[in-house]
Amino acid sequence: MLGAIKHALANLANGNGRDARQAFWFWVLFVVILRFLGGLAISIPLTAKIASAAIDAANSGAGKDPALIQAMMTELVTQDLPRMVWLGMGIAIVSMLLLCTSLIRRLHDSDLSGWLVLIPGAISAFVIARMPAQIEVATTLMKGLKPGAQLDPGAIMQAQSSMALLAWVPVVLVIWFGLRKSSEGPNRFGDAPVRF
Repeated sequence: MLGAIKHALANLANGNGRDARQAFWFWVLFVVILRFLGGLAISIPLTAKIASAAIDAANSGAGKDPALIQAMMTELVTQDLPRMVWLGMGIAIVSMLLLCTSLIRRLHDSDLSGWLVLIPGAISAFVIARMPAQIEVATTLMKGLKPGAQLDPGAIMQAQSSMALLAWVPVVLVIWFGLRKSSEGPNRFGDAPVRF
């Protein structure tokens, strides 16, 4: 696994050659772990802030009014949501860039053009570009809650369903490209890749 990660890091800007399935998937796993850790680093401060505010509200006696606590929590989330979205977009872009050349080499290994990477890349870029508008919809729904009203997660999901579904298309394409069988022996993109 470490050999595959070192290989991918050494070839971050090199789309030439071929990557075997094993090397590609070890690199994908590494990038997914990095993305998960980045997501945790973004969400832990907000979670701690909300928990601290809830404890303070309970200690001050405001905890007896659930509507007040819900309004306070909604306010905290809507304040930090834009910052979290921008940081999340940054992580998504970095993840996409880290996978790009490895996916090109993986496409080469199955004797496909590396230009096919533009399909999942363009869809991902479109979804990422639409994220601020989608978050604005969610923020508006949360801010529009009347005191004591319950947040309807279904309304937020319904408002974002098309983008949520579209966001999975690049994932499915990367999985399909990544699982394709390697072409036997040398092909037009180079010799058989090194297996790690």
